[in-house]
Amino acid sequence: MSQKRKKLKKTRITLLATLVVTALAVVMPYTFTKNAWGHGCGGCPAGDVNGCIQRVRNNHQNGRNAIDNWTAAEFNRHRVWMTTTFLINNFIPALQRMTEQLSALAMQQTFIIGTFFDAKHQLETQKLFQELQFQAHKDYQPSESFCTFGTAVRSMAHTESAARMATLAMSRRQMLRHMGNKNVGGSKDAREDKKNRWEMFAKTYCDPRDNNFNGSANSGLTAVCKPLGNRDTLDANTEYSRDRINLDIDYTRLIENRRTLDLYGGSWWGVGDELDVMSLGNNLYGHDVLTRDISESNAAGEDMNHRILKLRSIAAKRSVAETSFNSIVGLKSQGSTGLASNTSETNKFLGRILQDLGIPAEEVVRYIGLDDTISGYIGNEDVDASYFATLEILAKKIYQNPSFYANLYDTPANIKRKSAALKAIELMLDRAIFESQLRQEMSMSVLLSSRLAKYIDEFNTNNGDAE
Repeated sequence: MSQKRKKLKKTRITLLATLVVTALAVVMPYTFTKNAWGHGCGGCPAGDVNGCIQRVRNNHQNGRNAIDNWTAAEFNRHRVWMTTTFLINNFIPALQRMTEQLSALAMQQTFIIGTFFDAKHQLETQKLFQELQFQAHKDYQPSESFCTFGTAVRSMAHTESAARMATLAMSRRQMLRHMGNKNVGGSKDAREDKKNRWEMFAKTYCDPRDNNFNGSANSGLTAVCKPLGNRDTLDANTEYSRDRINLDIDYTRLIENRRTLDLYGGSWWGVGDELDVMSLGNNLYGHDVLTRDISESNAAGEDMNHRILKLRSIAAKRSVAETSFNSIVGLKSQGSTGLASNTSETNKFLGRILQDLGIPAEEVVRYIGLDDTISGYIGNEDVDASYFATLEILAKKIYQNPSFYANLYDTPANIKRKSAALKAIELMLDRAIFESQLRQEMSMSVLLSSRLAKYIDEFNTNNGDAE
């Protein structure tokens, strides 16, 4: 670089000297000419003067040509130096090498930056995987309190189906009784129906202490009740058990205060709560069965036709009223097949919930409603609680345990699962309430129609449209 600077400095000095010589070449001819003319006027020969002038002019022209040639040559050399030596040989290659070096350095720096980005993304990905792994371990921690819901409801679908089947069976049986179907008690006439019911009352539901019993042989209902004697000493599994006294008229003791009735819609045994419920239904609905006095001889008349239609209308209205009773019985019917083949063991888990509330283990079965003194022919562990009893435990009893609220200190995922389970139980309750409201609405509509019937008959009579 020092040699280049020296050459550049020398070139600048040469150019400056050239400019000075050029300026002198321009000024000197006029000076010389004037002096020559001045001397010529002083007596110099004209020929000498003219020769001198001519020589000066020639010298001036030669000097100008020499200066021009030298200047042109210098500019040419400078151009050659500028284009070849400076640009082509030095500057341009230097720029190329600098560009190449900058490009290589930029690529290297870009690679370094890319490496940083790769490391950043790799670390972020690893962090995300670790967070998701930790979150999964956190979310999928088993919760014993949450498992309570899943265990308690695993037989709910079967129990609900059994409840609906029990309701249907009860309604079907009552309708057969009203219509006097074959092989049904009272199918012959109303006297036969009351005779069968009286015999059932006398040997099963009669209490000798009723009707002002004073201890004497003929007081109370001792003359009516069969067999005579003290029923407290009788076996609880027999049909003469004291526990069944007056159950045919005691709705509270038979149904309202029971959580599970010993009857199953898919299999009727003809003993225990099944007969008691049917006897209570006979006393509540259709104490006087519809007439059986319809034969081939009198059924063809128009009056009898109208009478049969009225009887069927009464039976239809009774069926609406009985549906509420049968639905309650169905809700409280047992949830297993009653064949000692149920393996869900749901009662054990429901019983554990009740034991956590302080109920002794030996009282849990009786609390749920399975009275072993009556249903001894079926192992209690093989009989599921009713739909009503299960809903009561899940929607009421489980919240009476302080541990339920303490277990809410759980992972957010388990809390959401518990919320979903509680919402599901709430929906089941809402559905049961909705169905009850539908039955109530239907009963109200039938009651209104019955109240308006006499006004409709009066209107038809006054307008000549009576039967």
